[in-house]
Amino acid sequence: EQIATRYAAGCPDHAPKTHIFSTDPLIIYVENYLTSEEISYLLHLAVPYYRRSPVSKGYTLEAYDTEIRSSMSAVLPDDPVVQCIEQRSVDFQGYLPRNRLEDIQVVKYAVGDHFRPHFDWFAGMANPRLSTFFVYLACDDGELGGKTECQGGATQFPHYEGMFPQKWCEFIDCEDDSGVGGVAFKPIVGNAVFWENLYPNGTGHPGVWHAGMPVKKGRKVGLNIFTRRD
Repeated sequence: EQIATRYAAGCPDHAPKTHIFSTDPLIIYVENYLTSEEISYLLHLAVPYYRRSPVSKGYTLEAYDTEIRSSMSAVLPDDPVVQCIEQRSVDFQGYLPRNRLEDIQVVKYAVGDHFRPHFDWFAGMANPRLSTFFVYLACDDGELGGKTECQGGATQFPHYEGMFPQKWCEFIDCEDDSGVGGVAFKPIVGNAVFWENLYPNGTGHPGVWHAGMPVKKGRKVGLNIFTRRD
């Protein structure tokens, strides 16, 4: 209640640190996208809303297939903290109107849960997703007060073929042995991966084929923020 009251009076200033990882496709890594207070708030807010995560198969939006996706999702209600995070997300993209966002979702992965490689767009989408944020809210044991980190659960881009400086190994699993290939971003709490899904002409970019790798130990919790064209 206290944080919601503060945020209702005005969104706090927040300056995350950004790093451009790739320009084609555009992938930006963002440190401290959310504060620890915001993370705790969202994890608590999501609890009563968790439902089995659906997959989109063309125009079928409520299909379920655990071979493709196994997790729990919570569409968050509209409240002052959620609104401020939404505003931060559209401001990041050049001060777009907030109504361009889908309702933001918390997604929870337990041991073995995953999301196989997929796009956040599909051909013929009437109102396509221009961009995606995936923000890490938790990577811990899930039951013992978060004393140990989770294992697995990277956000993997299998089609990525570029080189990068060793400094990136702070955020990327440079010893990835999954066999999937490409590049795997570690689930570091508070940080985010942002990418654009489409070329400027509106067609989908094949370079943003991505996966939520299986969690091997503990739990991973993330936040999906999708921006639509209209």
